[in-house]
Amino acid sequence: MGEITATGLRMVEEDEATGEVADLYEEIKREMMVPEVPNLFKALATSPAALAIEWALFKALYERSTLPQSLFAMLMYAIASQNDCQYCSASHELSCRTLGIDEETLRKLVEDLPNLTPERIRATIQFALKVARSPKALVREDYDNVRAHGVSDEELVEIIQLAAMGSSGDVLADALKIDVDAAVTEGLALV
Repeated sequence: MGEITATGLRMVEEDEATGEVADLYEEIKREMMVPEVPNLFKALATSPAALAIEWALFKALYERSTLPQSLFAMLMYAIASQNDCQYCSASHELSCRTLGIDEETLRKLVEDLPNLTPERIRATIQFALKVARSPKALVREDYDNVRAHGVSDEELVEIIQLAAMGSSGDVLADALKIDVDAAVTEGLALV
């Protein structure tokens, strides 16, 4: 088992996984279409229950969300950047780039959001960032503003859920103090 130096917690490497953890690792790789289990899941595998819970949530989000994949990826990237989570920012940036989101859009998501177009995307991202940053500060006008851009109530609830899950992932990655996956670093260097 590899140890996370900053925490003393162990990461369950793939060749050490047995039983439920080994089964979950195979499912994670198959469903995510990745050659290696991401570090987040390896760190959580110290508790098979924590791994199973996080994987079930992660999988459900990606399988069930009705939002376009590009919007999903941009929301998660903007939230991770706002929360200053290096692990999640890198992973979600790679997702964005893989989906064809251009450099200028990525820059505006984190540095110049007021100038992001189209307006519907900007309003949605701004709402999600406020959900992630200060949900108690949300007022009716915040919801109505997003609705005015054509966002349905169904989409609003999903956006809120994504913001909560994005923030939760950021907390996990930062508290576990995991390094960005080598595959993500390599992928970002190529795109």
